[in-house]
Amino acid sequence: MSQAVTILGSTGSIGVSTLDVIARNRDRFHVLALTAHSNVQKLAEQCSRHEATYAVIGQAKLAVELQAALKQLGSNAKVLSGAEGLLEAA
Repeated sequence: MSQAVTILGSTGSIGVSTLDVIARNRDRFHVLALTAHSNVQKLAEQCSRHEATYAVIGQAKLAVELQAALKQLGSNAKVLSGAEGLLEAA
């Protein structure tokens, strides 16, 4: 059984590095949730690539844009947003 991981700030340099480690250790870890403040496109790509269950965008006004980007990439990640979404992911 693999360990579920949530990455707060997945589009930043530390988040990107963490996702690289997870990708090399898929037998040990899987992505539960990825979060970003406002980088919709990068977050959507990461959620699609890592099969995240949740995609969380800090700026609530970007939730619709994130949902559209995920759909275009074929990701089924559930969109959460704002402070409430970040709290739920954490």
